[in-house]
Amino acid sequence: MADLAATENLIRGLMVASNDERKASEEAFEALCNDPEKLCPMLFTALSTSQDVSVRSMSAVMVRKRITKALFDKLSPTTQEGVKQTLITAVTNEPEASVRHKIADTTGEIAAMVMEEREWPEMLPFLLSSAKSPTSTLRESAMLIFSRLTFVVGDKLLGSLNPIKEMLLATLADPESKEVRLAALNAAACLVQALSSMENHISALNDLIPHMVQVLTAALNEKDEEMSRTALEEFIGIAEEAPKFFRRHMEPLVQMSIQIVTAAQLEDETRFLAVEMLVTMAEQAPGMMRKQQLFLNNMVPLALQLMLVVEEVDLAEWNATSGDGDDDDTDMTSLDVGKDCLDRMALSLGGKTVFQLAFRQDLVPAFLEHPDWKYRHAALCCISQIAEGCKKQMTENMGAIVDQLIARFVDPHPRVRWAAINAMGQLETDLGPDLQDQYHAKVLPALVSTMDDVENHRVQSHSAAAIINFTENCSKTIMLPYLEPLLGKLVSLLLGGQRIVQEQAITAIASVADCVEDHFAVYYARIMPTLKQMLVQCRAKEHRLLRGKTMECVSLIGLAVGKEVFVADARDVMDEFMATQSQAMDPDDPQASYLLQAWGRLAKALGHDFIPYLSVVMPPLLKSADIKPDVQIAEEDDDEDNEEEGIATVIVQGEDGGSPKKFAIKTAALEEKATACNMLVCYFAELQEGMFPYVEGVARIMVPLLTFLYSEDVRTAAAALMPELAKSAVVSLRSGLCDSGFVNNLLSFIFEKLIASIIEEPEPEVQSAMIEALHESLCNGGLGCLGSPDKVGSALNALATVTTEVLERQNRRADARKDEDYDDDEEEAQQEEAERDDQLLDEVCSALASVTKTHPEPVADLFQTHIETFGKLVQSEQPNMRRIGICIIDELMENLQTHSQRYMPQLLPPLVQFCQDQAPEVRQASVYGLGVCAQYGGTSFQQAAADVLPAIYMLVNHPQGRIEENVHATDNAVSALGKVLEFQGGSISDRTGAMGAFLSYLPVVGDVEEGVEVHGRLCTFLEKSDHIIMSEPNRWIPHVIKVFAAVIGTPSVDEKVTSRIKDILNGMQQSYAEVLNGTVG
Repeated sequence: MADLAATENLIRGLMVASNDERKASEEAFEALCNDPEKLCPMLFTALSTSQDVSVRSMSAVMVRKRITKALFDKLSPTTQEGVKQTLITAVTNEPEASVRHKIADTTGEIAAMVMEEREWPEMLPFLLSSAKSPTSTLRESAMLIFSRLTFVVGDKLLGSLNPIKEMLLATLADPESKEVRLAALNAAACLVQALSSMENHISALNDLIPHMVQVLTAALNEKDEEMSRTALEEFIGIAEEAPKFFRRHMEPLVQMSIQIVTAAQLEDETRFLAVEMLVTMAEQAPGMMRKQQLFLNNMVPLALQLMLVVEEVDLAEWNATSGDGDDDDTDMTSLDVGKDCLDRMALSLGGKTVFQLAFRQDLVPAFLEHPDWKYRHAALCCISQIAEGCKKQMTENMGAIVDQLIARFVDPHPRVRWAAINAMGQLETDLGPDLQDQYHAKVLPALVSTMDDVENHRVQSHSAAAIINFTENCSKTIMLPYLEPLLGKLVSLLLGGQRIVQEQAITAIASVADCVEDHFAVYYARIMPTLKQMLVQCRAKEHRLLRGKTMECVSLIGLAVGKEVFVADARDVMDEFMATQSQAMDPDDPQASYLLQAWGRLAKALGHDFIPYLSVVMPPLLKSADIKPDVQIAEEDDDEDNEEEGIATVIVQGEDGGSPKKFAIKTAALEEKATACNMLVCYFAELQEGMFPYVEGVARIMVPLLTFLYSEDVRTAAAALMPELAKSAVVSLRSGLCDSGFVNNLLSFIFEKLIASIIEEPEPEVQSAMIEALHESLCNGGLGCLGSPDKVGSALNALATVTTEVLERQNRRADARKDEDYDDDEEEAQQEEAERDDQLLDEVCSALASVTKTHPEPVADLFQTHIETFGKLVQSEQPNMRRIGICIIDELMENLQTHSQRYMPQLLPPLVQFCQDQAPEVRQASVYGLGVCAQYGGTSFQQAAADVLPAIYMLVNHPQGRIEENVHATDNAVSALGKVLEFQGGSISDRTGAMGAFLSYLPVVGDVEEGVEVHGRLCTFLEKSDHIIMSEPNRWIPHVIKVFAAVIGTPSVDEKVTSRIKDILNGMQQSYAEVLNGTVG
């Protein structure tokens, strides 16, 4: 029996406030932890028998922290059983509520840990019996323990689902204790979420829903809003993980949520959670919610009503603020919730549904004409919020919407004018470039006129901001006619002295310069002196943002007008930048971020003339790229404060299947890191061997960032840098700056991490960037750059793994089509995902080509392992997947060249087969592959020629072969026939007929890339005086002359082919003068 008094003293020592006094107890406790057989009896004795509440409480905490799986495994069976029994005893007998909750949580955690791999046969019977206990505190503890169990061992509970269901039904309706009911609601929610992937099992729990709703209803009736909010959060958790659990009870659930949202007597936080539940349902089960008419009829009106709650503020105070929003409070307001609701609904339910709901005659149209400014303001905010999700419908109705917005540019209320301009800026982003192309003549003059609102600086500022949005999706030809009035107005605003206006005006000038590029040179002398003066004068702390934006503007203008124009001011600008760089800046100084990006633009503008400045620029840039994120970690179920402003959260699964972890990271640090990484890409792309002194240091920082957990932007930038690092090293080798050993080591370092990262990357968009980086790095690295056959095998395996993931997503999409909620909107969303996957597979195809081109022999030896995987693409029901599968075959054969002959028996038959595919792009890829096989197939091709030639002839002679839909396939068939004639002439029984078919089709003008190939091959036949052509000069020479006349000066011939044609024609003038003259005549 452990010495209880000594244990209590030790535990009290761990709670002492003084670090010095606590240190001895901590050291003693750490020593105990090295002896689990001694630690556990002491801790559990204190937990179950100490009379000191604080000791029992601290014991529960220490048990939860210290009794890990590794420690539990070290215990003897007897001690393990003692731990389990003591936990049950302690949770049963603990009189203090706060301690009991800790013990219950600890018991649940340890039970989950034990039951994941072992048996604890007493646990479930204990919970079932405790749920029936006459003591409410034990009933509550049973539910708390059960909640902890579900996520880890939920599948092991399936055999006892009926008694568990009965237990939950009883505790959800507990007649005595609302604490029991709330704990039961949490337990039920946890069980449903744990079984979310097993729809047949959670459907058996549907009977729980009315009782779960009753827990919330009772809390509301008792005016216990804290409990109500906790209950709503449980419903939101289910909505996130298992929304279709609610399907059969959705209408009353929606009705109850609407009542909560519209109950003015409730606190905002409670009402906002009800909105969150409805929106989460829409996001997680859009097809199901599109069928809920009560939901559809009420959600937009609810959001608009929320958006009518706008705080009345003094306009002078409103105009003095520089925030981007209409309400600048950091707390979530009713307006914020309404806007967020509309945005998320449009993106989840789809524009087809939400647009017609929002533009119902009694909603947005009526609100726009309402005499109360808040209604007009709400309508304009609604248009802005749904624009992204309703892009197609907005585009179809763009003219009317643009007119409605412009009409509100002159609204009597400045906050409505601001909202109208804000909505226009959003549409310029979401509907561009269509809006810019069609309505520039309306929008730009209207925006310029709003800049005259001198009494409302915030309106002026936002007008300039809308110009920024406009230029981002605008061609220079559209912008040019407006330059004079637009720049005149922006410069006037810049000189006007109001800082919030200046900050947007200067960015607008920069955006215009970026849009019109060298056409800005006309205005350069008028604007650059003002900007340089601002760099010198704007040094006060309150001007830091303005000065940073001035740096941005100067660098963008320098890049736009080019080195020749900018060089006269470059020295002065660089001196100012260097002076700023050398000063110690506060951590929150916005100039730092602007300076990072401005240096990059100047490097691009000045090229190699920028290299002398690298010694100043690179140290702080590398420091920013190497920022270690300030990460705070909490258990995923830790219900501490909500996410703070300026903090990003990333939730990841714990190692070895442990509890999920939430990482909270400062967004400013992440943004600075991502910006620095992108700037490094810029420097290496522009300066190449000029960056050699930094290659090794940059690689050491950037290559590990391929798996940087906390930011997709950082991982994408790291991927983009890999080929530039490889190129810099290779060019430096050629320039004598390094030896081949340095390059090989660098490439090995890059490829090892990059290939592994492709497999590990969870986001398909980032994965696509990484595969593109692999392709480009291989191209830059050159022949044999992967080093060893093993690394070639790793690269092939990574590409095959990605292909398998795409095929699995395609299967999931096929299964989703069988769902009862599947509809047209869901199909549209599925199509977007399919298009993304097609782009990913295109990158796989390109990367496979570069692996093969740079390592033909290892690929020839290794590819057989992956034929089945890539073959699944060829057999897909989706035309795009078939096309990509065939293209992979084409790339393999073309880059293996003669090494491909071992694969001819396997890969020629599908190429022949798919020449008859319904999809022209598949036919094109297939017949192109036949041409490749003819070029490199040798005797293997000869054996299959009898099957190949009919497939080619079928396409060449197709009566509709030259229509737009088919011409690329036909042109590729002609090209393939030309290759058969050149490389496999002996396998053609009727070469005269084949040559006639080839010549008769010419010229090739549909697929210009193949046109160059085909007309070059025609030149080859003529240069070699092909006997078929030369045996009938009167027949073929006139035709050849007409072909040449048709293609000279077109993209269907390049410079080299054009030169050959001219030489051939000159030769014909001597050899076939009579025929030639007859043709010309």
